[in-house]
Amino acid sequence: MIYLYIVLHPALFLGIYNGLYAVIFIDIAYCFMIFFTQMKYPETNVGLEIIKLVIFSVICLMLIFDFHSMLTRIKKMRNVMQKAEEGDLTVRFDDKNQDELSFLSLSLNRILDAETNIIRLIIEIVHSLSAMSEQIAATASEMASSTSEIVQTTQRMTEGINSQFEELDKTINTGKDLSELSYSIVNDVKKIEDFSVGVSDSASGAISQSDVVINNIELIGKRYGNLTALLSQLGDISFTINKIVNTIDSISEKINILSLNASIEAARAGEYGRGFSIVADEVKKLADSSQVSAAEIGRIIKDMMESIKTVSETTSEVNKAIDDGTIVVKSTADSLTGISNHVLELNQLIRNIKDMISKEEGAITNIIQQVEVSHNVAKENSAAAQQILASIQEQSAATEEFSAASEELLSVLNRLKEITQKFKLEKPA
Repeated sequence: MIYLYIVLHPALFLGIYNGLYAVIFIDIAYCFMIFFTQMKYPETNVGLEIIKLVIFSVICLMLIFDFHSMLTRIKKMRNVMQKAEEGDLTVRFDDKNQDELSFLSLSLNRILDAETNIIRLIIEIVHSLSAMSEQIAATASEMASSTSEIVQTTQRMTEGINSQFEELDKTINTGKDLSELSYSIVNDVKKIEDFSVGVSDSASGAISQSDVVINNIELIGKRYGNLTALLSQLGDISFTINKIVNTIDSISEKINILSLNASIEAARAGEYGRGFSIVADEVKKLADSSQVSAAEIGRIIKDMMESIKTVSETTSEVNKAIDDGTIVVKSTADSLTGISNHVLELNQLIRNIKDMISKEEGAITNIIQQVEVSHNVAKENSAAAQQILASIQEQSAATEEFSAASEELLSVLNRLKEITQKFKLEKPA
């Protein structure tokens, strides 16, 4: 046993050449010992001792070469896993033997294949999400521009309605003065007729602009519907990746248990199991590394899913704001149509008043009453226009929030892309 320990220990830890040197040195030393002790112990059988020495030497040489083969394979496995740890996932184990190391190499190859597929899938998802994020950002920019135009149009509409309200108020005062000065009434009615024509034209233009605004809002609503569907699909893909990561983590835990059992069996085998104990430790380190990588991927997927959830919630709020805006704009268009109809009726009444004002003083009272009705309608329209403007401004704020969420999603994707760029993958066949 001492002979085997002295010979095999250098071969196991220092390599084949040191093992061969140890065999030669021990054999020479043993021969010298037999030669110098033969006179003191004449009963020693030199031939038998030489045969024993030869048998031990042959056994040790066989074990040394076997250890050398195992150490060489283990070093290759260590080099491959070191490259994989550095991000090169193109490396694989090429072991044609049919022993435990070969089966371990096959299992590690499968782990590398699975990790390669996961990284490739993540890269594809990142590319797809990058394209979608750019489209989302472009859509958000278009929405912001459209919302700004809507706000400006609504402000102008509100100013026009307020101006109409003020002018109608003046018209009422003028109508009251008509009962005192008939000649002044004729001139004022002419002014009212001209102003009413302008109001009718303005109302017609505002109705046309409202139709354009409604079409734009409906188009935005359709785009947000498509975006919601894409975000739902992205959430499903992220959930699938999370399941794969959990599977990898479970496999790593099982490999840790197997390596622990192997270490126990190696400890029971004593010196003969030392080499297998080293292999078990290396397997445990590889399993721990795979488990850490799986946890990191899981964390990234979780962050991405939270970002997707935030964007989805923001999109739902924007969709609701779009629906509310559509209702408000349609209501505004209906109000403008009513205003236009009232203005047309008012024009006809003014023409009749011009023809009849010299004959009937009582018609002036009717004009004043009609103008008062229009004044009340304009007052209501002014309040409605203020509400429309406030709603559209809220929609503009929601659009800005959506744009910020899109930029945040794009930032997350860029960070994920930087993480995946350190991996080297084989090109798919």
